[in-house]
Amino acid sequence: MAVELNKNELKDLLLDSYELIYKIPPPKPPKYEVQSRSKLKNLPEALRESSDPEAAVMHFVKSASYFLPRSDSNLRDYLDLLLKKVQKIQKSDSDPEKVREKIKYLIGYSNWGMDAVCNIFKDGSSDKEVRARLQNMVGAELKILESTEERDKIVNDLMEWKASAESRRY
Repeated sequence: MAVELNKNELKDLLLDSYELIYKIPPPKPPKYEVQSRSKLKNLPEALRESSDPEAAVMHFVKSASYFLPRSDSNLRDYLDLLLKKVQKIQKSDSDPEKVREKIKYLIGYSNWGMDAVCNIFKDGSSDKEVRARLQNMVGAELKILESTEERDKIVNDLMEWKASAESRRY
């Protein structure tokens, strides 16, 4: 049975996914690659380890808690926020399968968003162009969910993430 999510649930997951992106150590310019990308991309695998959704969520939490800080100590803030988002999802829904599905969406949106944003950073010739492309992408996502008021804040936060990457010494 497929789990259906409504617009408000999708909106919350999308907004939470952007919050997670900001906690990822900034991508290294000029290619704007996230150093721990493969660990982040593999997170959803732990949710598929068990047919029992509650056991799968437990396995996910244990797996993320173990592997993320070991792969990159700079992912501790990301892990802390991820675990808070998982608890938020668990409090918002009593259906274990829906909880698992929401966590999959959260991680998927965060990973897709991270990749899309890094590509925009890499392909942009100026901050003005990067900002315009981010406004277009984020605006389109939020318009579908009938919630465009957060666009400028998200774009500003992404531009700050980019600036922190450019000022960092690698």
